[in-house]
Amino acid sequence: MTLKNFKVLGILLLLLAVFAVGGKKVSAASEDGDVQYTIGVVVYNQNSPEMNMFMNYYREYIQQGFPVKFYFSGSINSAEDEINFIRAMKLQGVSGIISFYGQDIQKIVEACDEEEMYYVLGSGSISDEDYDKVKTSPYFLGSVGPDAKADYEAGYNMADYFADADTSSYIVLTGGSSVGNYMHLQRTIGVLEGLAEKEGLTYSEDVEKLASSEKTTVVDAGKDDVSITICPRYMTDPKGINNLKHAFVDRNYDAVLCTFNVDEVMKTITSKEEEQGSNIKVGAVDCFSMGNHDEINDKDSFGNPKIDYIAGKYASMGGPAFAILYNAMSGHPEANTDDTDCNTVRLYQGFWSASDKDTFNELYGYTQDIYENAYSCADLMEVIKAYNTDTTPDDLKALTEAYTVEDVQKRIEEN
Repeated sequence: MTLKNFKVLGILLLLLAVFAVGGKKVSAASEDGDVQYTIGVVVYNQNSPEMNMFMNYYREYIQQGFPVKFYFSGSINSAEDEINFIRAMKLQGVSGIISFYGQDIQKIVEACDEEEMYYVLGSGSISDEDYDKVKTSPYFLGSVGPDAKADYEAGYNMADYFADADTSSYIVLTGGSSVGNYMHLQRTIGVLEGLAEKEGLTYSEDVEKLASSEKTTVVDAGKDDVSITICPRYMTDPKGINNLKHAFVDRNYDAVLCTFNVDEVMKTITSKEEEQGSNIKVGAVDCFSMGNHDEINDKDSFGNPKIDYIAGKYASMGGPAFAILYNAMSGHPEANTDDTDCNTVRLYQGFWSASDKDTFNELYGYTQDIYENAYSCADLMEVIKAYNTDTTPDDLKALTEAYTVEDVQKRIEEN
């Protein structure tokens, strides 16, 4: 086979990857004659309520207000999967990438530099060390999402709530803490330190070491009447769900504190409740998704809500990342940052929380309305230079970081 034929074959294989990344078909938004920009969106799991939440916001809301079209990846399980998707998107004429994965960020940004494609993390954070490695890339636009402090506080506040809820036997689901997920690690540290302070515990090991445990661990907490079991790994990973099932066999629990999307284990928790004959309170640092809306409004066999506490992101938190990408694609990186040495920004958001269905339902409503959305198209146009020539990086920062319930209520009232 000639070199030319090898190149043609490589292009065909990458085009095929557009329709089968991660073993799932890539979904594209409907055709629109006014489309100016096509955008690839990296989702770690199309079945995740959080990912569906963000996908629906882009597909059903943003796309109706801007001349854009989105491609959504199949499930992404590695940096290699993400890079394959990025290269395939280049061949589809995609102008930039919004990623909800972003693991091994240095490799991914290198691929974006090669393909000359803009890249922004849609709702997440990276460590200072990783950021320093990629911040000078002309195509890495930065990140929007909770910083380490916000992730820590989300875990801490969840622990604080449950420590006051007549619970003493905890299982902490740490997700990717043991495999390099910085957000999950910070949330887990927050949970452990929150429980220690509220329950008067003294750990025999370093908290960060406990939080990143690779094996199921019963923590030596220095108190006989309080038990904490650390259960690592993602629950889409067979190792993770096996860890949980074995932990449930070993003892009974009265609280599950999950540092990621809890939908993956709700059936397992319900089965454990029925087996032990008592209610298990459930909390998660997750999101204000439709799935969690249904769970918090539903009751288990003991007449209690299936989810007792949620701290989480909401759908339109993905709006500022879109604005950042739009500014770069339309030739206005100066609207994102006035730093002449790089195009990169780091902007921060925190979480909403709800410990009862009425609060959850009220907050959820702010994320669904076409006319009064938490981050509306009109809000975003104010910080996109193609629509507002007077906008500044300070305006973008101010809007992005005005994520709280009070901020959103104020914007809706003013509009």
